[in-house]
Amino acid sequence: MTRLKIGLCGTGNVGLAFLKSVNSSKALIAQNYGLDISISLIGARKGRVNDENDIPITPDIHEVALSNEVDVVVELIGGVDDAYDLAVSALKNKKHFVTANKALISNHSKELFELAKENNVHIGFEASVAGGIPIIRSIRDGLISNNISSFAGILNGTSNFIFSKMADEKLSFDAALSLAQQEGFAEPDPTFDVSGQDAAQKTSILATLSFFQHATMENVYFEGVDKISPQDIDYGEQLELILKPLSVGIQSEDEITLGSFPAFVKKDSLLASIQNENNAVLINAENVGGTMYSGPGAGAKPTANSVLTDIIDISGGKIFDYQKFVQNKLSSSFENFSCDRYLKLDASDQPGVVAKVSTLLADYDLSIDNLIQKELDRNEETIPLIVVLSNSKESIIQKVIKNLENLEEINNSITHIRILDI
Repeated sequence: MTRLKIGLCGTGNVGLAFLKSVNSSKALIAQNYGLDISISLIGARKGRVNDENDIPITPDIHEVALSNEVDVVVELIGGVDDAYDLAVSALKNKKHFVTANKALISNHSKELFELAKENNVHIGFEASVAGGIPIIRSIRDGLISNNISSFAGILNGTSNFIFSKMADEKLSFDAALSLAQQEGFAEPDPTFDVSGQDAAQKTSILATLSFFQHATMENVYFEGVDKISPQDIDYGEQLELILKPLSVGIQSEDEITLGSFPAFVKKDSLLASIQNENNAVLINAENVGGTMYSGPGAGAKPTANSVLTDIIDISGGKIFDYQKFVQNKLSSSFENFSCDRYLKLDASDQPGVVAKVSTLLADYDLSIDNLIQKELDRNEETIPLIVVLSNSKESIIQKVIKNLENLEEINNSITHIRILDI
């Protein structure tokens, strides 16, 4: 029987879930894989763990990377700087390294992959994208012989949970966010999720693996989800559109486009059915066409499961050369991204406003697919005007929005939501 000794760094919710997962799965793993897995050392900066065990604990996480009693370092501390230092130390000491840290992989994949190859060890990061979905493994192993033309998916479980509750329970954004925090799907400080940074980092990781070019967060155009109102969701439903936090990667002959933002999808889209904290990724590849992967994207247990799966891979001798994915730096542009558009304008309730808006749109050769003037929502000063535009480029629509907001009849900022046919 093969023995594998694990050094666990980080004892928050995910770390404790991983600890419990190892204990509960130990017999099954031994039976199915001939693997005796154990945690030999825990790095906990407070020097204690809120769980009964007899495993040695050190407050210095770097001791874990240096210990002769550790074969695999598992990093679940979060953040970037300390995690990066730990990763470098572990790899240089010829320890396999497994992490759920999407910020670490997004920011430092190139140098970490190079270090791993130099020292003939493996980096496992399945848990860094889409929680419990084996999306990294699916791209790496299942689609490796395919040219991937695009991916689109829901990569942030917190945002999807919020949108689902706003739609189904008619909650405000703040109320839905509070519920996500109560359920453990959002951090006490949710900035990273609602600002779009989390999804952007995951998008860059998928892009690196899909397009064989080194992508970072700087390559991804992203927007937050905190400007969405319940009214936008309601208006979308009237148009048979469902709002989702989407991430996309598109490879064409000329360029690669990466983005992460709130977007409407058609009611019959596969992604429209993905609810609450669940994630999903649609991949279009040369030989297999479209494939979809879905499952829990947030939560300690799904994340811990992905970490444990990486460790089982390592026990089988898998040392994947990720360096080949980062040899060329990815160049991306969002200016030519084209799709339909939803615009919500707060217009003065006076004659000629619709005509003035229509004329401005016509000046840019934009075609109106739908226009709704919401009489029922009338107040003393403004009335919502919903405009759906046919396929238009990002560079054009941004100019149009700026010019519309300069009209004296338009009050407040214009809400712009992309509509994707996926």
